[in-house]
Amino acid sequence: MEKIFVVTSTPKDINNEFKVEPTYLIESYCACINVSDSSCATFDLQKLGMPAFWFPINEIGVWGHSPFFGALKVVNQYYKGDKPVLIHCHAGANRSPSVAYAILRAKGYTVEQAEELLKYPHLSEVFSRNIERKHIPGNIIEFLKAADESPEITAMAGVLRKLDSLYDEWAQKRFNEQNNFHLKGDGDNNNTRLIYSKEKKRFIIVKDPLTESKTMV
Repeated sequence: MEKIFVVTSTPKDINNEFKVEPTYLIESYCACINVSDSSCATFDLQKLGMPAFWFPINEIGVWGHSPFFGALKVVNQYYKGDKPVLIHCHAGANRSPSVAYAILRAKGYTVEQAEELLKYPHLSEVFSRNIERKHIPGNIIEFLKAADESPEITAMAGVLRKLDSLYDEWAQKRFNEQNNFHLKGDGDNNNTRLIYSKEKKRFIIVKDPLTESKTMV
């Protein structure tokens, strides 16, 4: 399994000093993502030539899609399989691991794999709790999957529109499946179906030998 992320607390201490040498960060990581509500070391690392990005998240507020979208774009741009992306908030216990977890899940990692790679047992429970509390959008993993599969879409609004169209397609398919029944009758060539007519707003009986249908006992 590729180690895309390393999750940590802020690289600076309470005195605004680096906890480790900045050169170590530059040599060890391909990019730095900060999702805390303060800039921390972002601009210092930028001045030193490291790709560093700040997508602020108010931990007790609504996080929205934006920081997840930005973090995914950074990963796809800078991660080449050798050096991981450093992602941090203040404590490295909630925001940064949740963002990293969502991106890993969108890229096909299982719950167990994501938790193992991020060295965070039961992270899925933390993530689910953030969704229940309305911090994280409920469709965030589906959103990130759509964004990852369509790199040509550079605006978040475009991904949301794509997601809406996928939802509409799925809903229509489910509607058709649930409202199109093949009625049993004598002989193998019976093609009488019971379907729901949107125009008439009721079920009607039709015969169509070319249409596949679902059998209703």
